[in-house]
Amino acid sequence: MKKAFTLIELIFVIVIIGLLASFAIPHFKNLTTHAKDSGVKSVVTSVQSSIDNIHGQWIINDSFSWDPDNDGNTTNLNNEGYPTSLDSGKDEVKLFRYVLKMPVPACGSKTSGCWREYEDNKYEYYYTPSKILKIEYNATKGMLECLDGDGITQSECENIIN
Repeated sequence: MKKAFTLIELIFVIVIIGLLASFAIPHFKNLTTHAKDSGVKSVVTSVQSSIDNIHGQWIINDSFSWDPDNDGNTTNLNNEGYPTSLDSGKDEVKLFRYVLKMPVPACGSKTSGCWREYEDNKYEYYYTPSKILKIEYNATKGMLECLDGDGITQSECENIIN
């Protein structure tokens, strides 16, 4: 006697696989967004940690001088001991280079999954061309703060980076 699957058994297996796939696919749909959120949070946390480290060194060390661009100008800290800038300004190719050992590359010609400085100390992260997260570096407080972006509100931004 030959043993083989019947047509009904095969159809039954295909239906079960289809049902399992219909439950699994929605869970994988937002994986890219979650990965981008994690990347944004990682960059923001690293930058904030570096700012706090510089401020802490300024508090502890009376003779602390910080010259991130090695130009001999050590007045890059404000009266509160926070950096006045995180990089050399708008159109910088390597963002946050004053505070990160490995700066974040700017968008260049890319339109998604990248950072851009649109004004001094104001940064954008492009999820897509129509969904842009915006943050600002407040040098007085030494904090990165969320702004209303394009397709992302200030409170949505705060949920992502906090």
